[in-house]
Amino acid sequence: MGIPMADSLPQVRLTRTQVRDICQDPDKHVLFGYVCAMAWGSQGAGPGGAGHVTAAWGARPMIAAHLNRLRAGGMSRSDAYNLFLGAGNVPGLGPSYWTKLLYFFNPTPDFYIMDQWTGKSINLLTGNCVVRMSGHAPSPNLNKCGNYQAFCEEVDEIAGLLGQRGDDVEEMLMSKGGRHPWPWRAHVRANPAAHAYNRNSMIATYPHIPAAHI
Repeated sequence: MGIPMADSLPQVRLTRTQVRDICQDPDKHVLFGYVCAMAWGSQGAGPGGAGHVTAAWGARPMIAAHLNRLRAGGMSRSDAYNLFLGAGNVPGLGPSYWTKLLYFFNPTPDFYIMDQWTGKSINLLTGNCVVRMSGHAPSPNLNKCGNYQAFCEEVDEIAGLLGQRGDDVEEMLMSKGGRHPWPWRAHVRANPAAHAYNRNSMIATYPHIPAAHI
């Protein structure tokens, strides 16, 4: 498979903190960290299955380039998100997965994971379609870097109100559970946000984000 340092891959389920430690370790190849991050996120368990895993791994030279840039630091949230758009798009990876990479590889843990549960949560809490969904997942085609920036800023806002770290709040919004969801996830499931995307409202709500990015 060509995984660097494959013999030393963990054989137990890792915590978020452990995955971040691996991805931030300069002695670990970024693709070693990538495999750990994708295993933590259950890549391949959803629609598309193993085909998405294989497609993404086929683009591993580009993935490695993206992750080395992220690990070096100094990028804005918008610039980091843009790594995976256009010519930088990785087949088989949507925002739910490439924002996991932003979180794990950025030196500071404030590039949050924008998956279906955190995206739906922010839309529900703000009463605005901050994260544009395609079915149950954040759309890889409709969301721009400004949507991601606005999403992260909303997580920061909640964190400030609660006196919590932003990534702890993001984890709370993600919640847990499949057939037996935790209370917050059950609440999100029971209250799907029905409002449509309103670009003018987004521009008015986030005037500091360039309109072209929304």
